[in-house]
Amino acid sequence: MDAQQAVSRLVKPDQPDDPRLPRVLHVLVGHGLPTYFLNAARSIRAVAPEDPLLLIDNASPSEDLRDRLRRIGEEDPMVEVILRSTNDLTNRKVGSLYSAYEIAFEYAIENRYDLLHLLQGDFQMMWWDADLVRKSVEIFASHPRCVNIFSQFVTRDSLLSGDLVTSAVDGLSKSARYGLTDTGIYDLARWRAFGMRFGPNEQRHAKQYLQEGLEVICHPWPTDAPIPWPTVVRNGVQRGKEVSANKPFLLKPLIAEQVAHIKAAPPTWLEDECIPWGWACVTPMWVTSIDSAMYWVLRYRDARKNGLTRLLPRLELRGLEPEERRKLRYLYRYRPSLLRLFIVAPVLEMVHRLTRPIRASSTQA
Repeated sequence: MDAQQAVSRLVKPDQPDDPRLPRVLHVLVGHGLPTYFLNAARSIRAVAPEDPLLLIDNASPSEDLRDRLRRIGEEDPMVEVILRSTNDLTNRKVGSLYSAYEIAFEYAIENRYDLLHLLQGDFQMMWWDADLVRKSVEIFASHPRCVNIFSQFVTRDSLLSGDLVTSAVDGLSKSARYGLTDTGIYDLARWRAFGMRFGPNEQRHAKQYLQEGLEVICHPWPTDAPIPWPTVVRNGVQRGKEVSANKPFLLKPLIAEQVAHIKAAPPTWLEDECIPWGWACVTPMWVTSIDSAMYWVLRYRDARKNGLTRLLPRLELRGLEPEERRKLRYLYRYRPSLLRLFIVAPVLEMVHRLTRPIRASSTQA
């Protein structure tokens, strides 16, 4: 089954040549991780084939990946590809991601787009239509201090972490800690009017714009799913292995009934609609690297709030065929590394806590 067959039951884009609709540019930025990056690109073209897409490769080390991205641009007139030659690794987490973002925003503004929809290479775009665009315009109109709308499916753990609060304007969720996020839908007129730029790291510009009174509203109809338990690149080095599921997409495509449900009954959580396809992972899901025991802190909070049965994660198997489930005991294809989840992360957290006083005293000296 190819990618087009896989989306045969998807909601088809219904965005006509309507002058009242803003012009939207989808932007995908990635570095390495070819399975993720190409999956993201295919997903955008599958659910929004009539929309323009800007692909920015942030100096991936794989020439094969860059060739494949280049071919996507050559074969699809709606796709523009920019292949960067350098990636500054002084920022260990994201490299020169924000330099690539600046290129994207300059491109969008020069070409007179109204909205920019930004995804990273370890995402999958699950659906898109004209109603979504209109709803985004309504949200911007109701929130004059909102420059970007968060369009990700978020995990239920966001309810336990204090990341979300409720807007007094319309009851929508909004970020409690960010005035600007790294992905989502951006109003380019406001971006220019507020003179906005991404800073050297995520926390800095998030805090700066929050202090200036800007707000990030969460779209009640999310479209973008981060791949759960992702492989990451840190200091230019890949940590973990990418999923190999032998399916057209890493997450099972949504069908019309699911999208209708998302529109009718927000909020929608990552765990509800975004099902790993041909592979399994533990759930509640996690969408970043396991660098601390925070996942276990949230399991503890979940257990205190909802009972002891919520203390341990469980396997998400809905995206597996019966024969694949039978092989699961023999195939270590799910995410994350159970050794890292159950042992390494907690041990590293304990070491960090035990050595914190020593590091603090040495800094003062």
